[in-house]
Amino acid sequence: MFGDLFDEDFSFLSNNQCGKPKSKLKDAELPVPRENTNLSGIKNQGGTCYLNSLLQTLLFTPEFREALFSIGPDELGSLEDNNKPESKVRIIPLQLQRLFAQLLLLEQHAASTTDLTDSFGWKSDEEMRQHDVQELNRILFSALETSLVGTSGHNLIKQLYHGTVVNHIVCKECKNVSERQEDFLDLTVAVKDVSGLEEALWNMYVEEEHFEKDNLYRCGACNKLVEATKSAKLRKLPPFLTVSLLRFNFSFEKCERYKETGSYTFPIRINLKPFY
Repeated sequence: MFGDLFDEDFSFLSNNQCGKPKSKLKDAELPVPRENTNLSGIKNQGGTCYLNSLLQTLLFTPEFREALFSIGPDELGSLEDNNKPESKVRIIPLQLQRLFAQLLLLEQHAASTTDLTDSFGWKSDEEMRQHDVQELNRILFSALETSLVGTSGHNLIKQLYHGTVVNHIVCKECKNVSERQEDFLDLTVAVKDVSGLEEALWNMYVEEEHFEKDNLYRCGACNKLVEATKSAKLRKLPPFLTVSLLRFNFSFEKCERYKETGSYTFPIRINLKPFY
């Protein structure tokens, strides 16, 4: 899916004791020390700035970071045992733990994500291209959930990021309410023709959509086409709400995708009660 964005050439490297490629030779040089901020950055593999932003966000979410670190080798296995056929090693969370430890502890200006992205298996012959961080976030969370099945961290993503939205359709004749619940790990909000986050949320969770005239709704109780209203409400918010902006649209004139680059405002603090 991500093409050769994370493709690396290991042909000139030998295997280390862990049975996996060493870092590239340039990474083996003495690292540049941290600056006076005492923070460590992440090296760009070519077009992975969005990956680096997501990883730093997860690192500085203490609840996510500490929950990940709390899962020990008795559950995840060890990278040294990766090539042993009888061992079960959960590579992705181990490599993420390793990267986080480097970012927190090593005296270096920037860390490499090569081992982590190699554990994802994101290698193919597709051309390198930029991707959206929302897509990566969902893929990474899905990969982590799969890797952590059967461990004490099996519920990590759901506990921190899972929420629910309820869609209501109300028949104007019999007043029957049809309700459908949807789960989400992030809220996707509009950018085009919207001034900011609060307006986008208002349009999604306060404004009603009307079924009328040539666009009627078939009511299950009335068993006929009727006028109705449709609305959505937030039912359960996660401890950490991720909001993704629909920055990309499609131009039918040019037959290509484009990114919205206009101004988009958001508050430092927001009251979500009106959207329940």
